[in-house]
Amino acid sequence: MTLSEAVNRVFEIGRKIREYYDAEIPKWLPNYPLVGPNDEEPPPPPEEKDLEDFLATLSDDQIYQLTLIMDLGRSRFAVKDLAEHYQGLKETVGDRAYAETLIRWDAINLFDVLTDGLEELRKHKINLDKLPLKKVKARKP
Repeated sequence: MTLSEAVNRVFEIGRKIREYYDAEIPKWLPNYPLVGPNDEEPPPPPEEKDLEDFLATLSDDQIYQLTLIMDLGRSRFAVKDLAEHYQGLKETVGDRAYAETLIRWDAINLFDVLTDGLEELRKHKINLDKLPLKKVKARKP
């Protein structure tokens, strides 16, 4: 599976999660974003389990690259720093399980941050399946 296929699938799951919460939060939390101590939150949508199951099928690199695109969508770095941020992400996030947790943890915003990250890549004409993630070695003078 290519990264673009994986991203499209995660994007669709994220869209469904977002739609669920957009419909359910007003029913469960009528004063949202104010949440009282006795307010009950809606149960998680079934798509959150779909997301978890799908992420388990992806390679380690695809999991880190999804996290990278989400970070780009959150404006945590500039596109010119894609390779550097990717290397740092792999080092700081550590194992794959934690990277998956980061993706699932922000499931309600998944659709939005992926949309923004993909738009940044499109603006810079970067092919999702050919992300420039290898560090360029400095040339000797």
